[in-house]
Amino acid sequence: MDDRLQRVREQIDREVSRRHANRVLHGHPSPLFWLDQDIPVGTVMEHRRTTRLVFPTRLSLYVATPYCLPTKPDRCGFCLFPSEIYRNQEQLDVYLRYLGREGEMYSRFFEEDRPTSVYFGGGTSNLYKARQYDQLLAIVRRMFPRLPPGTEITLEGVPQLFTKEKLVAMRNAGITRISIGAQQLADEMIKMSGRKQKGSQVLQAIAWCHELGLGSSVDLIFGWPRQTVEGMLKDLDTVVQAGVGHITHYELNVAGRTDFARNRRPELPSTDQNVRMYRASAEFLRNHGYAQVTTFDWEKTEADTLRYEDHWYRRFAHGDGAAIVATETWAWGFAGVSVFPGTPGLPGWSYMNCRRVEEYFARIDQGRFPVERGFHYTEKDLRLMILFQMLQCLRVDLQLYEKLFGVNLVDEYRDIWPALQERGWVEGSERQLTLVGDGVFYTPLIQGLLAAERLEELRKVKFSNRANIEAESDRTQEVA
Repeated sequence: MDDRLQRVREQIDREVSRRHANRVLHGHPSPLFWLDQDIPVGTVMEHRRTTRLVFPTRLSLYVATPYCLPTKPDRCGFCLFPSEIYRNQEQLDVYLRYLGREGEMYSRFFEEDRPTSVYFGGGTSNLYKARQYDQLLAIVRRMFPRLPPGTEITLEGVPQLFTKEKLVAMRNAGITRISIGAQQLADEMIKMSGRKQKGSQVLQAIAWCHELGLGSSVDLIFGWPRQTVEGMLKDLDTVVQAGVGHITHYELNVAGRTDFARNRRPELPSTDQNVRMYRASAEFLRNHGYAQVTTFDWEKTEADTLRYEDHWYRRFAHGDGAAIVATETWAWGFAGVSVFPGTPGLPGWSYMNCRRVEEYFARIDQGRFPVERGFHYTEKDLRLMILFQMLQCLRVDLQLYEKLFGVNLVDEYRDIWPALQERGWVEGSERQLTLVGDGVFYTPLIQGLLAAERLEELRKVKFSNRANIEAESDRTQEVA
């Protein structure tokens, strides 16, 4: 064990100053390893029906919109999520028709479901005209006519597209919470992303939400080019003083071929500077009455709480009494990611819808589910996925993990936990392991340590598949 523990210590020493991607999505495995194509959706849904007899489930519904306003640099300079450029209203009219058609394809599978939450994401979900929010909600209610009264229904969007007319229409259609993607409040900072928004528009949207009785949350990013601790705290203070009950505050994800990754790296704060930003923001928010509920979500302690077991896919949780309840996510629309975890004895699937809107339309026209690729969990993958989601919610329920999988988590990773405890990143008791201090900031690093062995296996499968495809292509060319 001493040798293994020392290797973990050395790996942490190597990784601790590196910039880690994937600051927003903490799932297992990465979609890079989702190699399954032609996903048998009917089989997945029959599997879901079978596993629901073993574990009760809660369904979280995510509804996507593909389009974003054009920016220069492209995709706000940093965004890695699939999206299409918005050009005209006709795009949204056409998309809503296809969204309804996809719903009709799935309707027989969800006849008994009553989603516990609905989230309209994107893309940019406040691109629609005011009159279209009734239509959007009508599509959902046709699919789920038994949507429970009081269901939390959230819509996210960019500040400059929220108008009072739209917010009234959203409220009247049934939306209960608005998520405002501000990212930065200082006009000179947001200008780097090519966005046209102003800080005043963020505050106006918040004020309208208060006036109309809508819940509100604000997204802010730290680690932005040229950002300082003082500038970050000024933004946080402005949002706190505006009376926002929920703040999502996360580190900039710099990766891929984005403008920030290719052209602004010299302007980015170092990892050490980002750690200091995280510490300063955490102290500030706690001192102002906010509790940290996930790695990047903060909530006013007296505010009405978001349902994080749904929003952040905590797949299993203790229900009433000793029952265990699984949370599933169905993502409806362009590029949506659905997760039907199954059970430890019968692991389920994740899959992703098409990431090009033309392909999404084409598959529906062909009478096919618009699914691009997916991943069928092994029990090991399911254990890691559950563990990742528990970590994202800052604590791991050791008894629940052992009840689910028959595995003692401390023993399973006995060469990793001591190294994390030495760093002051994890505290343990008989009942749970808790992320503390900088451990929250380094969640992706911790997840990488825990998944290293399995990810190496998946890389070998990926490269083997690629080699087989190339060999088959060569044989075909030889025959031709």
